Amino acid sequence: MDIKRPPKWERILKKTALSFAVFIGAALTFGFVVQLRRDAEFHHSRPPPGSFVEVDGRRVNFRLRGAGDFTFVLEAGLGDYGNSWDTLEPALAGLGRVFVYDRAGLGWSDESPYPRTARQIAVELHGVLETAHVPKPYILVGHSIGGISQTLYATLYPKEVAGLLLIDPATEDQFKKLPRPPALVAWVFPQISRAAAFGIPQFLFKSSDPVQNLTSHVQTSGAELRAFMNTATTREYRPLDLGSIPITVLTAGDYGGMPGRSDSEKKAAWEMWSSLHEELLTASSSKIRSHKIVAGATHYIYRDQPATVIDAARELVDNIVAAASARAGREKPGPR
Repeated sequence: MDIKRPPKWERILKKTALSFAVFIGAALTFGFVVQLRRDAEFHHSRPPPGSFVEVDGRRVNFRLRGAGDFTFVLEAGLGDYGNSWDTLEPALAGLGRVFVYDRAGLGWSDESPYPRTARQIAVELHGVLETAHVPKPYILVGHSIGGISQTLYATLYPKEVAGLLLIDPATEDQFKKLPRPPALVAWVFPQISRAAAFGIPQFLFKSSDPVQNLTSHVQTSGAELRAFMNTATTREYRPLDLGSIPITVLTAGDYGGMPGRSDSEKKAAWEMWSSLHEELLTASSSKIRSHKIVAGATHYIYRDQPATVIDAARELVDNIVAAASARAGREKPGPR
């Protein structure tokens, strides 16, 4: 019995599809092997810049330097890690102790099996500080998305916190008030990190910093972004309550980094961004509250104008010390 052959076009289509599948499979295999080798070479040739502490069976890389009555605890923004503070850390150490670390899965720190929510990051930071015996009280410093976890830390462990210094911080409700990015962009950037093991996001958005090209670093950054966007877009926002913790918020004055938007749209978005920062002050009942707009600085204020951040930190410390001295004077019993 004769078997009727498929039409020529169908045979060509099948061959093309098979060739394409083979090509994609080969490319993914090649990318996986190359990325695996890059990760291994990095960890072999790049010693960690600090020490390690083990928390819940995983290692966390950290540095502690300086001396003083307070410890500045630095939390980096999305995709950043401890070394991103290199321009600020030495100068800040002149005001007190400085604690810098890599969040779980970033830099040289081991990955965490728990969700990358801001609350979880705050809880993990507390475990690191306790295990490493970092002296209290803390002045929590947070940049961008790191500002959210630092404010949550202050609500969870208020007795440990002497003050907050937030550098152009993100807020949990910003996507409810600010213009949202295009739907495709909002989906692609959080999801593409899942392909980090194959080197795809590293190829498309290669960083000059080899740490930021590590598989674990890219995957964790994506997980943090997905957790943040999920919280910011789906959960009902609950106003912060910082009690009487002193707070300083720095807002970048340069709002030019919004491609595809008109000048009027950029200005309107920046004004809302600044108002969100102003609202953060209302979360504290302390008399030590300050909101400063840093003219000419981009989102990375601490890199653009580190002296401005140091001045803000110094002012915050001086005000905290002065307030404590005033309280001590009022509480001191008079002569009998």
